[in-house]
Amino acid sequence: MFSFMTHEAENGGGLKWLYLDMNSYFASCEQQDEPRLRGRPVIVVPVMSDHTCAIAASAEAKALGVKTGTRVGEAKERIPGLLIREARPDRYVQFHDRILAEVDHVIPVEKVCSIDEVACRLMGPQRHEAVARALGHRIQRRILENVGQCLTASIGIAPSRLLAKTAADMKKPLGLTVLRADTLPGALLDLEIDEFAGIGAAMKGRLNRAGVFDVRQLWALSPSRMRHIWGGIMGENFCYALHGTDPPDIETQRSSISHSHVLPAELRPAPLARAVARRLTAKCGSRLRRMGYKCTGLHLSVRGAGSGRAAAEARFELTADSFVMLHALEGLWMQCVGTLGAQPRLRKISVTCLGMRRLDAPPDLFGWTPDAHEDGRRMKLLSALDGLNQRFGKDAITIGPRTKLHGFVGAKIAFNRIPEQPEFWE
Repeated sequence: MFSFMTHEAENGGGLKWLYLDMNSYFASCEQQDEPRLRGRPVIVVPVMSDHTCAIAASAEAKALGVKTGTRVGEAKERIPGLLIREARPDRYVQFHDRILAEVDHVIPVEKVCSIDEVACRLMGPQRHEAVARALGHRIQRRILENVGQCLTASIGIAPSRLLAKTAADMKKPLGLTVLRADTLPGALLDLEIDEFAGIGAAMKGRLNRAGVFDVRQLWALSPSRMRHIWGGIMGENFCYALHGTDPPDIETQRSSISHSHVLPAELRPAPLARAVARRLTAKCGSRLRRMGYKCTGLHLSVRGAGSGRAAAEARFELTADSFVMLHALEGLWMQCVGTLGAQPRLRKISVTCLGMRRLDAPPDLFGWTPDAHEDGRRMKLLSALDGLNQRFGKDAITIGPRTKLHGFVGAKIAFNRIPEQPEFWE
């Protein structure tokens, strides 16, 4: 059997991370803002439709068998009188910022892992279990007292960030779990292998095909064996993290900006959906300018209401000019719609900026500059448009007719991306 003997394990707990995971976050935010929802089953949905899925469920809903991913129609059948609220990403980001401030008051935030999860590195005396526990309880109290009584957090404390995240998920709501190096695998043996971050349905299938069905078997795998099963270095890194040793962080640079939108039924005819594609493209341009980037291409993906899908991309000179991007979109739109056939109905549109480059990138050897191919007057116009929308509200000024879109189009929260507040005004 493979085993780790680390310096931290020999000396006791080896505690290095405190991980915070908010409980039923979106639903808890809704219950905090609307007292009549408290203590009642609530789900949060992207759009008000029986055909979509819950993106969050309150503890009360989960207790009755409805969880994230449950279809709304099914959820309503299971829980008569279920309360449904449409997602408000801007509000969740506001709560997120306040929660970060409370955590940071107790211990510096090392990494924001998602809208409802943060990791804090324990230093010096903070690595003693009693001190770490006290920090965790203090964070929980500060959030309840200063952000909202419905916003409960579970805390995990462990030697590696993976184990701390796992510990935070082991007791909810308002739990605090410590996984010490000198007791591992311990409580991990009571988990299913897909309860670890990084093991989804596909990876679970790979592990099963390799003869791994429980955590005891997973724990016994060597780094090289995990690397083989994962098909790369991520497997080896997972092995070290599982045994309490953090692998080196991999620095990444932004390579694209993208926005997508699932179309409501009334916007699915292609002529109406085109306006959505234009709005997403204009938002990409606005984000490029605000973040100090330019791009050299645009990718459009269109999914039909049935099973059809089409995609195309265009290249152009480096720019953050929305008019250039919208011109490229027209050609891409004709290609994609033509591929899907006459008068298609569309379900989802995604627009992605390609070949991004920061404005503060090193100068070109031959004197080329990032703005060499841009119309200066037009860029000033777009800058003014951005400023007016930030000041007076989303779509105060638009490029072309205003579309009847969901208020948060293009500013959705994803697991690995939290929209900045300015995005809700672009």
